[in-house]
Amino acid sequence: MFVVSLIASQVAAEKPQFVQVSGTRFVIGDKPFFFVGANLNVMHGPKARRLAKQTIAAAARDGLTVGRIWALGEGLASAPDWQRQDFLFRAGPHSFIEGAYQQLDKVVAWAKEHGVYLVITLSNRWADYGGIPMYLRWAGDRDTEAYGYSDRFFTNTRVKRWFAAHIKRIVGRVNSVNGVPYRDDPTIMAWELQNEMVGTPEAEAVRRAWFVEMSEIIRSIDDNHMIVPGLIGYNLQLERESWLKMCGLPQVAYCDQHIYPEEHLRSRGLKNLKAYIDDRVQLAHYVVKKPIVFGEFGFADRGAIAARARWHRLFLRRLFDNGGNGALVWIYQPTLDWTRRYGVLIDKPRYRGLRRVLAQAARRAKGAKIVNTNPLLGPERGTAAIAPTHATVWRRRSAWRNWQTVRHGVRQLVIPVDQFYRAYFEEAGSWDGGILVHAYGRRTGFFEYRLSGLDRRAKRVWIRLRLSSEYPGSSAPADGFSRVRVSLNGEQIAALRLPPDDGVGRQFTITIDDEQRLKQWAGRLLTLRLEVVEGDQANGVAIYGRETPLNREPVDSPEGITLIASGVGP
Repeated sequence: MFVVSLIASQVAAEKPQFVQVSGTRFVIGDKPFFFVGANLNVMHGPKARRLAKQTIAAAARDGLTVGRIWALGEGLASAPDWQRQDFLFRAGPHSFIEGAYQQLDKVVAWAKEHGVYLVITLSNRWADYGGIPMYLRWAGDRDTEAYGYSDRFFTNTRVKRWFAAHIKRIVGRVNSVNGVPYRDDPTIMAWELQNEMVGTPEAEAVRRAWFVEMSEIIRSIDDNHMIVPGLIGYNLQLERESWLKMCGLPQVAYCDQHIYPEEHLRSRGLKNLKAYIDDRVQLAHYVVKKPIVFGEFGFADRGAIAARARWHRLFLRRLFDNGGNGALVWIYQPTLDWTRRYGVLIDKPRYRGLRRVLAQAARRAKGAKIVNTNPLLGPERGTAAIAPTHATVWRRRSAWRNWQTVRHGVRQLVIPVDQFYRAYFEEAGSWDGGILVHAYGRRTGFFEYRLSGLDRRAKRVWIRLRLSSEYPGSSAPADGFSRVRVSLNGEQIAALRLPPDDGVGRQFTITIDDEQRLKQWAGRLLTLRLEVVEGDQANGVAIYGRETPLNREPVDSPEGITLIASGVGP
């Protein structure tokens, strides 16, 4: 009896210990597993591949226990040799490049040697290394500017079959370095189906169905590893609801979120950052009741490495104070011929302070009991938002007053669209790329511009604007309009229906010929407000101004919001 028990315990001890989910925690065997890890640049490019072992070793020396890598890369059948050799897993849908799979074998084997678990990402939402655009191009679909373009990846039968072939080839693979089948290797923590999965609100059910279908393919080969969709996460209220539905699927092992706090209105600054983290941990742990991983996070390299390190420390401290499960910094890599704003370079001494912060957080994750100490979080809160849905952006506090005489009796004031007084939206800002400089506000909210100096003799004022609804990527469905209320000092002067977002918008002219009202406004500080009216078609607003240096085709656009007053001459 004793011998049998001893053999059973030895077998149990030798059984591979996969990372698994138990309630809102990861576990390895019967022990909780929290982690700080890194995205690892080890799969694409000659130098990154050549130094992959050093990159993994550097992460391990810093105490990082999880790495995230991209096992993807799609090109044309006519791809040149340099792409095939160092970047692609496939050249065309039917030509698999064994060298890339062998590189993956090496990375998995090296990670095993250094005690680093891997999240392996199998496709890319973006065009980097091929991605969704290349899959669709293989299928003859090149309309990359159309609204909902990426949605077709999840419905096109041939595309789904091609991606399933990639899944089967990797998940069913036997490692050529150590002979271990991938499905039996505990070094692999999870299969992530796509990097930063995203799409239109109309297709969220389609994406969920696609995830379930592809998960079943993995499960037919591999019963051991966790599976996740690879969500970019949420920033808008509408996206929050979609995120909850996807994370709630029983096939999804844990909740995922990517975040670069400086890039989003509602995560800038320490107060907003804390609320941002709190909201996601609350939903994951107390609504979905699963672990949460920040699969990408980082703060930009702006030259002051100490400040950058401090923000990483604050982020990780808040995550673990909330009982959060893990985070993967973007991105460990050697120095390359090109730079990344968020790179953590393994061969540059200036990054030692940042790496020390990550190492300290990693020790905390491994060596302490991580529990929620934040009283804002708990089951009683449910889905009630912790982070505010809207935030304010301030730009120019002083009023615009530089009226210019354009001809006898006519004066003009031009306000640059990106120099608003304030914006109040879920996401807002300005962009000087594309065709026209524009200010943008997403979903509901308002822009305000301040001006003064309206002449008392003015008998008529025209306000000229170029406007559209606002969709990320300047692409909207045919019915993607917004309704906007325009007011001066709280008095409505127009109600506009804005066209779908096409990157240039449409010209509008508002006429004010009420002389009594104009006299009341003359000489006063005025606030011009453009407010998106709440409703089913509240798709934000874009306000267009001058042409950008990148524009090659002239567009008849005002330099900014233009006010023209007539009847002001002697």
